[in-house]
Amino acid sequence: MKNSISNATHSIPTAVKIFTWILICAGLFFFYVYTFYPSISFPNANLDTYSAKVGFESTGVRILGSVLALFISVVYNKPHWLFITLISRVFIELGDVLVGLTLDGVTANTFALIVLASLEIWAVVQLWNVMQVNKK
Repeated sequence: MKNSISNATHSIPTAVKIFTWILICAGLFFFYVYTFYPSISFPNANLDTYSAKVGFESTGVRILGSVLALFISVVYNKPHWLFITLISRVFIELGDVLVGLTLDGVTANTFALIVLASLEIWAVVQLWNVMQVNKK
């Protein structure tokens, strides 16, 4: 009988792992930006009011939470965990697209978020295939 831990079908595919590490690095960068220097991404942003500080800093914390979930999933090589994390990120990205369209119309950020959501959907499909193979 094969050891299920060594069985490659239980692993996160390499391409998805690479994509996840890219998301982790990007997430750490955006945590830093949103928490400490939002004007890098939003030229008119300032942290002069309490609500602006709370808004940007809470977004930074949420980004960090997502990064932590990605990190744990990929380090422990758990396709199911990563699947759930990426599904939640897809909904967040698509929500950000809707907010961006409502507030700013079509911008480069809109396209970037659509590309990101598309890549996350690709990763979810890859993980779904792994999970289906694991059922058998």
